[in-house]
Amino acid sequence: MSNTNKRTSLLLNWYANPYHTPIFVAKQLGYYEEESVSLAILQPTDPSDVTELVGRGSVDLGLKAMVHCYAARSRKYPVKSIGTLMDEPPTGLIFSKKSSITSFNDIVGKRLGYVGEFGKVMIDDLAKRAGISKNQYETIRVGMNVANAISKGSIDAGIGIGCFQKIELEFNHDEVGMLRIDELAGIGCCCFCSIMFIAHEQMLEKQSSLLKKFMKATQRGLSYTLENPYKAYEVFCQEYPHLDTPLYKKIFISCLPFFSRTLLNTERDWKKVGLYAEKLQIVPRNYDSNQCYTNEFVPETPYAACKPIVQQNSTKSVA
Repeated sequence: MSNTNKRTSLLLNWYANPYHTPIFVAKQLGYYEEESVSLAILQPTDPSDVTELVGRGSVDLGLKAMVHCYAARSRKYPVKSIGTLMDEPPTGLIFSKKSSITSFNDIVGKRLGYVGEFGKVMIDDLAKRAGISKNQYETIRVGMNVANAISKGSIDAGIGIGCFQKIELEFNHDEVGMLRIDELAGIGCCCFCSIMFIAHEQMLEKQSSLLKKFMKATQRGLSYTLENPYKAYEVFCQEYPHLDTPLYKKIFISCLPFFSRTLLNTERDWKKVGLYAEKLQIVPRNYDSNQCYTNEFVPETPYAACKPIVQQNSTKSVA
């Protein structure tokens, strides 16, 4: 594990993209440096490796969807969420309407893409609920290229996020649809794909001061992004100029409503996702969701990027 005299590593859940803007804003504007956090931001070769690398202590921090935190702990990787980057981004099966898909039953005879192993688990679970056998459709792992795979005709539909891959697909197709997983599964929300900051339990015990500083700086980056979105995206694009395009700007704007306002883990969401994880047989029945997260390191008062206006007292003193 790192200490404050070394660089702190943060492994992203995907290639650097618009919904990572608050992190890069905090880094570019010096917020981490002001908190004495020397942050090294890393990108994964395979997103599925993130929880294992954090769970083995190979990296200090990571970003991963909520459902993967349950999966990691079920595999004896002692990781915990220390905060939320994105709340409940709508997730589902995206497709071009040229595919003739209008309902989930239309997956029969289709090729369905997914990013990592739990995408396939979700597809197979939904198919089972719909009475569709596994030999009636094909699943293909396409990694981070779901929208591109649909556009190229490699797959007919794929698991994606409404504010990201669906936007990508819309740039290449006139009409695009999405069947939301939360609605198909009857779980009441999309919080299973909320993006969390995760850390090894040993780091929580030994580096609590560092984690508080990291979260404080991240909160500043988040507040700046929410209050100055266009300036924030300009800051992000200074680091990644190839993402300064109309497509990625639209993705960024689409992601803004889903950025957490407080970074807090929400107990209700963890319980809902825990029940969903039980249904998917990722964790055993009656699993204690409190083992998966903590709000100990989140700043008690959210940071405001803009200083409050101090009203002057209009009453003049009389000499």
